[in-house]
Amino acid sequence: MEQHDLSKIQKLQEKGKSDKIIKYLSSSDDTVVVAALEALSRIKDEDSVNSIAHMIDNPDTKIRVEAAKALGSIGTEYAKTYLLHRLNAEQDETVKAAIKEALHTLAEHH
Repeated sequence: MEQHDLSKIQKLQEKGKSDKIIKYLSSSDDTVVVAALEALSRIKDEDSVNSIAHMIDNPDTKIRVEAAKALGSIGTEYAKTYLLHRLNAEQDETVKAAIKEALHTLAEHH
């Protein structure tokens, strides 16, 4: 099933269908959620950015790391503001490092 979801996410990304990809963020499969985050970070529309921002509060450390990376690659001012806010609230060092890396990525692109 996972492979099917991943190819579906890929096709939806090519069509820019962020609304349909967002549904995959609630998957119980981390691989599917990460693929959805990556796809949304490439679409970069407002719904994508908002959905990724919500995922940075996820209880799963891996998902928070991926959400931080996705926000960093989007590069909007909103993404930067959200990352800075989250950096202060985050307790996990791995996630903090990912947020700092994402902010660094943002700084390089602007």
